[in-house]
Amino acid sequence: DDWSEAIAEELARLDGLELCDLRWWLIRFVRTHYDEYGMPPLMRTAVMAVRRDAGLEDASSQTLYRLFPDGPIREACRFGGLPRPESCI
Repeated sequence: DDWSEAIAEELARLDGLELCDLRWWLIRFVRTHYDEYGMPPLMRTAVMAVRRDAGLEDASSQTLYRLFPDGPIREACRFGGLPRPESCI
């Protein structure tokens, strides 16, 4: 409940990242998915959504790893104020 976009920006700044439009898209997508299903999306779901909704028809998991090299879904959860996905170690 305490999450805000300003907090996400500060976390990213501390990690040396700038939250570009595509990074924000992934963070918002993960938050929306979590709100709807109670869990973050699988990588496959995120890749299909980025192809469909973000207009990157040739997107792949590598595309998402370029956004967040330490783990796209895990990092989007962290910046989005969500718990760490269960599948992450």
